[in-house]
Amino acid sequence: MGNLSHGEYIDSFTADAAAIRDVFVKAVPEMSVPATPEWDLGRLVKHIGTVFVWGTAVVEQRPERVDPRSLDIGLPEERSEYGEWLVRAASKAAAVMSAADPSDDCWSWGADSHAVFWSRRLANEIGVHRWDVQSAFGDPDPIAPQLAADGLDEILENLTFRPDTDLRGVGERLHLHATDCDGEWLITLGAEGVEFKHEHAKGDVAARATASDLLLLILGRVAPSSIEVFGDVEQLDRWQERLKF
Repeated sequence: MGNLSHGEYIDSFTADAAAIRDVFVKAVPEMSVPATPEWDLGRLVKHIGTVFVWGTAVVEQRPERVDPRSLDIGLPEERSEYGEWLVRAASKAAAVMSAADPSDDCWSWGADSHAVFWSRRLANEIGVHRWDVQSAFGDPDPIAPQLAADGLDEILENLTFRPDTDLRGVGERLHLHATDCDGEWLITLGAEGVEFKHEHAKGDVAARATASDLLLLILGRVAPSSIEVFGDVEQLDRWQERLKF
């Protein structure tokens, strides 16, 4: 379970969808997004909306699994309309998830098989992508400290369930220390995968920054040189290579 409530996750993704729309209406869909160089702005917003549609369908049809390829996402023909489509998709997700009990059994691909998995997943993914979209225009708003700390927890809790990510090692330790909330992570790469604890301890490499910058660091959006880093910086490069999305 996450650090925020089911309702707080819903409020977060609803607000971030509106923030993305507000940027989108001032841009052109073909605009480049440095954080997602393989996707222009229109393709990124399409991806975000598709995640909303999928999460909504999974919670609606709980506990059955839903193949995202089977869904009609209702994408407008005109790319200029993607921003409003995204807000509508977020609004429907909010309505469906608000009507669900967060403890309802619900299919997921991760460690938690309850409806709150999806409100949490949407809030964390959309929070990062809201930053991506705003960063294309200059200085983005940081991810809220509590949500960013929760995003780090969610990544670490679900790493073993991601078939596309294989992080193993021989005991290397990474320590993350948030400066704007009560958050510390000691992450160990072992032969069986990743283990983590919330504690203060010495790592082979350590990073100290806001929770938002720590999350964005791990996801390859913030350069190690822009924050306080001590120790073996190459280990951070390994995290960024594996976890960037």
